[in-house]
Amino acid sequence: MTEEFIVVTPHDALEFNDVYRNTTGSAGYLACNNIFNRVVLNEWNEINAFPDLATHWECLDGATRWRFHLNQAARWHDGVPVTAHDVAYTHTHAKEMGYTGGRFMRDVERIVEVGPHTVDYHLSAPNSGFLVLLGNFIFTHILPAHLFEGTDWATNPHNLNPVGSGPFRFAEWIPGDRIVMEAVKDHWGPRPEIDRLILKIVPDREECVRMVARGEAHYFPQDTLTKDRLHLLEGATANIEVMKDPGPGMALLDFNHRDRLWQDPRVRQAVAHAVDRSAIATLADPGVSQAWPHYLLGSTEWAFNPDAKAPDHDVERARELLAEAGVADRLADRTLTLYYMELFDGHRPLAAMLAEQLAAVGIKTTVEGLPSPEWAARVNRDHAFDLVIVGGALTPDPEITSPKYSSGGDGNFAGHRNPDVDAAYEAARGVTTLAERGEHYRRLQAVWARDNEWVPLLWYGTYFARSADFFGWSDQVAYSVPWWHWGRIRRVAGRSAA
Repeated sequence: MTEEFIVVTPHDALEFNDVYRNTTGSAGYLACNNIFNRVVLNEWNEINAFPDLATHWECLDGATRWRFHLNQAARWHDGVPVTAHDVAYTHTHAKEMGYTGGRFMRDVERIVEVGPHTVDYHLSAPNSGFLVLLGNFIFTHILPAHLFEGTDWATNPHNLNPVGSGPFRFAEWIPGDRIVMEAVKDHWGPRPEIDRLILKIVPDREECVRMVARGEAHYFPQDTLTKDRLHLLEGATANIEVMKDPGPGMALLDFNHRDRLWQDPRVRQAVAHAVDRSAIATLADPGVSQAWPHYLLGSTEWAFNPDAKAPDHDVERARELLAEAGVADRLADRTLTLYYMELFDGHRPLAAMLAEQLAAVGIKTTVEGLPSPEWAARVNRDHAFDLVIVGGALTPDPEITSPKYSSGGDGNFAGHRNPDVDAAYEAARGVTTLAERGEHYRRLQAVWARDNEWVPLLWYGTYFARSADFFGWSDQVAYSVPWWHWGRIRRVAGRSAA
């Protein structure tokens, strides 16, 4: 009997190459996590890296050189061996071309093939947190050089017919319907115990939840189940377990720092004073999510600065600051854009609430949720925005935020340029113990709070419903695989398919 594992998701794929461009949360994103491998793996709740293509690694020359020893058994799905050249080519080309995968290679000066299965990353400066950049996001997947080198990635046919090295091989994509992957039964690494991984495309999030409740699917991705949809699981006929936990990041408000309006710290502070977290708390779920005034999550205890907080809600002070900055009259004649990524449905009510709070201090906004491709063009590429609500991933190591907030960071779409922020990141990279690094990250949070670089809003929660007939979820295997990886999933003994 063919063992199938079904994930239902509201967002179809665009392609299957997230090293080229970001399709976060799409079905392509989910598929890539099972088709491809990274050099190492990090997940939300675990700061230490796990092996993936690399079996082991060394931190050399004071954290300016990292050497990775690749699994010599690793093979692409077409049978070609995975080598150091695949690794060096993928990340070098992504960095040179400014592709998404290069976003996390800012410190990389060059990547050297030491041997057929040994590769060195030479950094421009020490970075003791480099592993979290290399292993935390799927954008750092390794692509087959023999199929991509010498081609234009934008038109490479393997974006739509991917050949990876992971536990599942691509079998079929019917746009708007499903993506099918088949187990690589002779896989060089841990071998999958399910035969087919199926991603079903169902745009209605509520129906996604109902399908898991009825047993027609076994899982759905983050941001599908929200607090207001929990009632859809009542009376579930399938054997499911519901998980509600504090998430790995926060929803935050960021400014387009390239605009002179936001370069005046008084204007940013006014916006921060406009935010009413007592109202935001009505969107929260005690024990799962909460309105959050701090610049790092409290769960990152070794680096958390409890004294670094956003300003309190104060409408009058906000209005005074706008007047002092000489922008109150100008803002009265201007309507700002406030965007959020449509994919993150929990940001929708938060954006609407924030628009009301800004209006109370004289800042008019239009709120719009952007689909991923439009976000990539309008926000990331063209910087055509005023304000954005984004999800900031802040665990397991604050270094993961450096591409977004350091001057010249490859993910710095908001145009942050703060020398004190840069200095704190650099100091943290140059030391090796958590105690030393934590000291510099606490200083980083103090700078963010002092300058109102961005505004923390909500420590969001994660809601999942999943089949209890399967074992091998990320949290059940010590976060040694990503949440969106099902190569360790197996049916629990004695629980047969319906």
